[in-house]
Amino acid sequence: MPKKEYLSFDFDDIAFRAIAMHTALPPALLAWQTDRILGTKFSLLPDSFLLKGKKGVSEHTQYYFREEETGTEWWILENQGSIGLLMNVKPFPDMLLIGRGGEDEDAGIDWPEKLKSIQGMTMVYVVGEAVKKKLTWIASLEEKKKKDDPNNNEKGTT
Repeated sequence: MPKKEYLSFDFDDIAFRAIAMHTALPPALLAWQTDRILGTKFSLLPDSFLLKGKKGVSEHTQYYFREEETGTEWWILENQGSIGLLMNVKPFPDMLLIGRGGEDEDAGIDWPEKLKSIQGMTMVYVVGEAVKKKLTWIASLEEKKKKDDPNNNEKGTT
């Protein structure tokens, strides 16, 4: 019987940045204000981000932006979904800003301070390493983004 090869994958191999945001703003308005403050161009992805849990599948609104210069990908995700939280650490943030990949390791480093200037923003902070280790759903973002990204050329569209 031939030997099977297994792909070794650790969640710790995924380098990402996470910023927690406490705000009274609805997701669409927060994405617009973020674009205005940071010069980004977040787009609402057509499907919600789905998180499978013990109670079922929780749907979370998501926005996506890719920095062309650095290749860094950013998501704005609604923390409270239909039946669960993405980040279950008190105080529970309303929204999460997640960044992955890219050439610039310091991409978005000044964003928390800039985001604090948005009217309706209560608190903004970088998520600590101990909490980041619990956000294992980050691995699902890349797969989901490829299916939902309206600018994805892999689907055969231009």
